[in-house]
Amino acid sequence: MKWINRLVAVVVVLLTLNIFIQPDSVKSIGKRVNNAVDLPAMLKTEIDKTATHVKNAGTAQTNSGETPIESIVQGRKLSNKYYYHFASGVPEQAKKVFLQAVDKYNETGIVKLMPLSGQTKSQSNEITFYVYHKRVETGSGAVELGLGGPKIYPWVGSHNYDLNRGKAGLNAEYPQSSMQLSVTMHEIGHVLGLDHSMKRSSIMFPVDQGRTSFSKEDLATLRKIYQ
Repeated sequence: MKWINRLVAVVVVLLTLNIFIQPDSVKSIGKRVNNAVDLPAMLKTEIDKTATHVKNAGTAQTNSGETPIESIVQGRKLSNKYYYHFASGVPEQAKKVFLQAVDKYNETGIVKLMPLSGQTKSQSNEITFYVYHKRVETGSGAVELGLGGPKIYPWVGSHNYDLNRGKAGLNAEYPQSSMQLSVTMHEIGHVLGLDHSMKRSSIMFPVDQGRTSFSKEDLATLRKIYQ
């Protein structure tokens, strides 16, 4: 597999990370909004910013409100099979909720997430589940619950597929809020190529709604990516 290693060394690696937040806080990618007083107004501002980001990234959300595709996943040929593993230091509580989310995705029949046994498979999609610690800044109204995103290696996978080595993480600084099924489903959604949706019925709404069921738009976009 030396030729693969050499190819990976020179290929452009694409990475997207998305931040998920609590309903009582507002945080955009790379920015923190402090001391939100009027939550509905602040949420509208956040949604407008996210919509602008989506548009600038070339991610189209149609009038039907379909769940957008991550810009770096658009046009990619991805296998629907993924192997997942846990990074070191992931507590049992986090493992449990990650596995619940894996079951939810497998139940769709669109993607297949399987535990990685043994060594990394050089030409297969992988997801790394991890936790990290990030405390809220003093005076901030934002609580970051998780991070997730795809990492694409073009044309490196088997059968000329693109390769995805994404990561989904939970902020273990606030386990009661972050280690929830809705959060893990959202972050894994990013890894698989789902972008933020402006529909509250979607698991990809940028503010946690506690949803643990896919909307029809979520499922339609998953099928579009992995058709």
